[in-house]
Amino acid sequence: MNPAYGPVDGLPAVALWSHADLSREHWQPPACLGWQGDSRVVAALAARFHSPLPLDAMAERLAAVSHHPEIRFWAVTRRAWRPLVVQSWALDRPDSMVRRADPSAAELMTGRDFYYAEDAEVGGRAIWRFHVVERTPDRLVVATENLTPIRVALLTIFEPGALQVATVLQRDGADAWSLYEITRAGAASSSFVASYGSSYINRLDAMRRHLAGVPTDRDPPAAPW
Repeated sequence: MNPAYGPVDGLPAVALWSHADLSREHWQPPACLGWQGDSRVVAALAARFHSPLPLDAMAERLAAVSHHPEIRFWAVTRRAWRPLVVQSWALDRPDSMVRRADPSAAELMTGRDFYYAEDAEVGGRAIWRFHVVERTPDRLVVATENLTPIRVALLTIFEPGALQVATVLQRDGADAWSLYEITRAGAASSSFVASYGSSYINRLDAMRRHLAGVPTDRDPPAAPW
């Protein structure tokens, strides 16, 4: 069910699956991610791009949560390029609001957990866990999930752990990388969130552009609908 990789520096391949699609295909999340339960919606993106940066620099770019407000995505409901979040910062612990520097490349080792807070335009403040699933000289796999509820007005749209993202970044040549991203809304999310598949895709593509070092608000958006 994975979208196929296209040419280096070509448009990303994207895919979106509903709960019905996933049930029909008997899809289960990769065991290494530790994701449990059913999924309301899953989106994925596969891309290849050139970059002269070493893995350490790419890893730090991915973990630089304090820069998330500078990353823009296409918000379909607003028909505009909007920041991923209003503000964000790394935390020393998930139960503390003491800020720390973004993780360094040396800290991003297999099995490590890091935490950060985000204030979003929609959804307010949430605390997130950033988990390094795998780190080798040529490959990095990380997974993030919300540790606190995400609410819109009085409605909880994601219970803790119900919004998850995994990123697989791997060297694909001397100065090229392959990127695979997957995100899902778990069963402990509101049925409301299944109606906004384009938002999941556009947020994945925003991070793809950020990692590739290209403007994150460059037209066309990955999912303009």
